[in-house]
Amino acid sequence: MKQYVRFLPGLLAGGAMALTVSVLGATGTARLDAVRAGYVRYTTDGVNWMDAKAGAVLSPGATVKTDTLGVADFYLAKNGPYVRVTPDSELTLKTLNQESGAGETIVTTQLGLNRGKLQGVVRKMSAASKYEVITLVGSVLIRGTKYQVSARGEVSVEDGEGVVRYNAPGATAPTEYVVRAGYTFEPTLNSNRGGLIETLPSVTEEINVAANAFGGAGAEGVAVTEAGYSPVPSWASLPKPFAAPGEGDPFSQPFVMPPVVNPTTPFAPATDGGDGDGDAD
Repeated sequence: MKQYVRFLPGLLAGGAMALTVSVLGATGTARLDAVRAGYVRYTTDGVNWMDAKAGAVLSPGATVKTDTLGVADFYLAKNGPYVRVTPDSELTLKTLNQESGAGETIVTTQLGLNRGKLQGVVRKMSAASKYEVITLVGSVLIRGTKYQVSARGEVSVEDGEGVVRYNAPGATAPTEYVVRAGYTFEPTLNSNRGGLIETLPSVTEEINVAANAFGGAGAEGVAVTEAGYSPVPSWASLPKPFAAPGEGDPFSQPFVMPPVVNPTTPFAPATDGGDGDGDAD
C-alpha cells in the first residue's frame, strides 16, 4: 500500500503533463510563391521596406504592398491555403495561429487589407476556426470558398459563404450581411447602407483564374507558375490572329498624307474635260 501511495503523485504529475501537451499551439507563416509582375515590397517594422522575392517567408506583423503592376501569390498552409495580393494593394498579416488537439486543428487567420484587393482560396475549417479579412469599412468572415475582397468593402464569394460586418457611414453599429455563393456585397447600395447583388461574370472569372493559378482549393503545397496568370480576364482578351495582307488589299498600301488645303486660299480643282485623263481635249 505504501508503494501505491508513493507512486500516485508521480502518476498525477504525468497526467498533468499529458494534459499540458494535449493542445499544441504554433504560429503560421506566409510563403511568397510567386511575384508575377511588377514589384512587391514588404516591411516587418512599418519603416524599412525591402524587395520581396519568390521563396520569402513572412511572419505575422509583416506588411506587403504591390505597385500598379505587381501581383504576389502567398501560400499560408493551414491558415489558408492561398492568397493573391493584386496590383496597387497593401496587406498586413495580423494573425496566423494554429492549435492542434482533441482530434482537430483550430486555425485563426486575420488579414488586414489596407488598400486594393485580395483574391484567395480557403479550405473547409473546424467550427471553432476563423478566417477574417479586415477592411477599411468593416470585416468579413470567410468559410470554405474562393473569394475576392476589396479594401472599400466589396466582397464576392464562390462555393462557400462569407459574413460581412459593414460599418455604414453614420451608423452606430455594424450591419451584418450573409454573402452566399454567387453573390457580392456592395457597400454603395441602398444609399451607402450596403446590399447584395449577383456576382458579375467578369468578377467570377477573376476569382477562378486566381484559384486555378494556385492549383485549386485541394492542391496544397503545389508550386504556382506563370501559366495560370492573366493580367486581364479572358473575356477582355479577344483573339487577334495575324494574317498577312493580300494582293490589292487597301490596308496593305502605305499611308499617304492627304494634301493640306489652306482654307483662306481659293481652291479650284483642275478640269480634265470629262475623259478622266487630266488633259484638256
